[in-house]
Amino acid sequence: MDAFAGRSHAYVELEGGWCGVSLIPHWLPLEPFDERLEDATPRMLARLAGRGEPLAAALAVAAVNAVTNAWIECTTEPPVEVQRRSLSEILGVRRGDRVVLLGYMAGVADELRSTGAEVLVAELDPALREEARRAGYPVLEAREEALEALRSADIAVASGSAVLDPPLLLEEFEAARAARERALVGHTSSFHPVVGARLGATLVAGTYIDRSICREIRWTVAAGGGPHRAETRRRVRLVKWVARAKKS
Repeated sequence: MDAFAGRSHAYVELEGGWCGVSLIPHWLPLEPFDERLEDATPRMLARLAGRGEPLAAALAVAAVNAVTNAWIECTTEPPVEVQRRSLSEILGVRRGDRVVLLGYMAGVADELRSTGAEVLVAELDPALREEARRAGYPVLEAREEALEALRSADIAVASGSAVLDPPLLLEEFEAARAARERALVGHTSSFHPVVGARLGATLVAGTYIDRSICREIRWTVAAGGGPHRAETRRRVRLVKWVARAKKS
């Protein structure tokens, strides 16, 4: 396994050439990139992430995304569909719904708000919290405030940044257990449907990275960007997909 941390994202490439990407939680103190991480396996990364090591968590998320890309390519008729409808249609968002975003994604927030839904944002990154405020979204800063909003949510949507703290995400999705949908969404939330279910999701809307473009993704991460920049600047094609989370 090849892994490194760029300025904004972490990159993992598995033997066989499949790759995955995750955000790096710069709002938390990051440990040095030491020998444990250089030689880590996905299983070891998961153990380190469980101990609250943020960089290990980012690499673990990227590794799971890489494994998911391998699964999609190697599985005959995997239970995923190319996303041809808008996210609001897939989630069945209705006017007046309360939608809680766990991690601010401007495009997703704007789309959901355009349906007439009430969109609230719970975000750990101070810079993204401020961006959400400027865009006119109510921001839930306190943990209990976010959990209270989730208890009355019709839909909960978690981004890749929310997955970087699995115990917190499990608590948040448990608080939202009465919601119609609990979705993992975004370039860095590409999780196998079974993993999605274990995290408490009902739906996964991810992005497939074909092995043929992993070199482009790697260069982009090394240059300080992520999947979105790879799409816009290097013009690689990332395929959005959606799948129902399911228990093993």
